[in-house]
Amino acid sequence: MMKIKGLIPDWLWLSCLIFLLSIGTYHRNALWNSELELWKDCVRKSPQKERTHHNLGYAYYELGRLDDAQEMFEEALRLNPRHALSMYDLGLVFYRKGLIDQAINYYTDAIQLDSRFPDSYYNLGIAYYQKGRFREAARAYEALLGSKPDYENAYNNLGLTYKKLGQKEKAIQCFYEELRYHPKNSYAHLHLGDVYIDIKEYSRALIHFKKALDYPHLPDAQRIQKVVSFIEMAP
Repeated sequence: MMKIKGLIPDWLWLSCLIFLLSIGTYHRNALWNSELELWKDCVRKSPQKERTHHNLGYAYYELGRLDDAQEMFEEALRLNPRHALSMYDLGLVFYRKGLIDQAINYYTDAIQLDSRFPDSYYNLGIAYYQKGRFREAARAYEALLGSKPDYENAYNNLGLTYKKLGQKEKAIQCFYEELRYHPKNSYAHLHLGDVYIDIKEYSRALIHFKKALDYPHLPDAQRIQKVVSFIEMAP
């Protein structure tokens, strides 16, 4: 199942992207090239089944062949207009192409077809956030958490959204909720450190930044360490 990664502050986007793209590229491409040939053969043998077209589209998506993926997902929907997963995956394709408004439309349609699928709400929230539509992003995350409160990073994303809305106390509550369900989520500690800096509660910020630094691959750890050192040296 495909899912876009959770929201992170602006200063983390570039370092996260570089890190994620560098992991396992060769092995992943080898795997999905094999899947590609498998599902091409399935489409040839069963051209009227939406599932085969969808799975071929999935393989194309994983290889970064977005136009081919889009074509297969659209064909799956032509064969079955109520295939919610293809609708959702088209949202992912358009999001990855940078066409956020189209992605929002497809996520919304996927929810209308199957409101039980949590990833649609999660990625709808991310798309709204990227468009600066923070109230709508908050509503998407709230809907998700109403039925699945343990969905990883959803409380983090809702907290970042509340922070954008200037509701910092609500943001803090969300980050603590993330830690209640996922005690090892270092990003929740990082977000708490940032928001406590914003409201000048430096001792609390220090606690959470130190916990965030326990994560071995924390992006921009050098900056966080400098902040920690600065707080510790302050009178």
